[in-house]
Amino acid sequence: IAMAGWGCCPCLVISCGCFQGEVAGAGLTPADIRRAWRKMLCSWSMVLALAQALILLAPLVIGEGYARIQDNIMLGPYVYDLDRMGAKNTAKMLVNNEWWRLLTPMVLHGGWIHLGTNVILQLRTGLVLEVLWGNTAWIFVYVMSGIYATLASCVVSPDKLSVGSSGALCGLMGAWAPFIAITWNQTLPRDTKVRNAQFILVIVSDLMLIPLSFLPMVDFAAHIGGLVAGAFLSMALFADRLQTPRWRIGTRLIGVVSTLGLYGFTTWYLLNRIEAWKVLLHVCPPGQGWNGSECMDFPS
Repeated sequence: IAMAGWGCCPCLVISCGCFQGEVAGAGLTPADIRRAWRKMLCSWSMVLALAQALILLAPLVIGEGYARIQDNIMLGPYVYDLDRMGAKNTAKMLVNNEWWRLLTPMVLHGGWIHLGTNVILQLRTGLVLEVLWGNTAWIFVYVMSGIYATLASCVVSPDKLSVGSSGALCGLMGAWAPFIAITWNQTLPRDTKVRNAQFILVIVSDLMLIPLSFLPMVDFAAHIGGLVAGAFLSMALFADRLQTPRWRIGTRLIGVVSTLGLYGFTTWYLLNRIEAWKVLLHVCPPGQGWNGSECMDFPS
């Protein structure tokens, strides 16, 4: 159990008293542990995880409740409730100008299974990156990658609703490899093997995300879009950590131009080439269907 907990959230496990021998051997004092605990609780990774859990709970308590398992195998609410709360809905964005839906899918999840898989990555890898990058840079990459993931999903799958923070999390993964490359020469000699292994692991993980994104019930456009956006954002954001002025300017220029081009072209394509799937303008409550003018109960 302790090892499983460590894999999800190391700070929490240590604070609960596990691995005390390892902690003592590392020279960590109770004050260090309390400081780590405070940083964990005040991190964007933890704040977002708690917010996402509470938001998922809302439609289950005050909405239509749990969907039937044949309608939602993720143990969560009905599509009707998710749409009301801000799921990605290309039709409502284009026709009703509900552009806030670029943001809201990041805090919505299809159910507890969906939320759990994302939160594990967010609290394990996300916390590590938040410590490395700082809170401001981390939330910037997370939100901007999530926005582009939604844009990409609107272009590729305009006829589907989708929710989840996986696009934003893929953005973090996409940003990690450029960050390691940018800070390559700032590693202490004794840590070079760890850096090299970490870089290979991140590259392999990013490559594995691509085929996994094509599994059923996975929004592949959001995953790959977030991954690419995260990589470009990382180049623009962390270029100032390069020690050579020429490389610093060149990396930032490539990152900024690529980011603006990516977001600009995708937005233009969405506004000018994608037609709204009008059926999605009328997502009906469970047990009802759209008859062309209003939601009506299905015949018994």
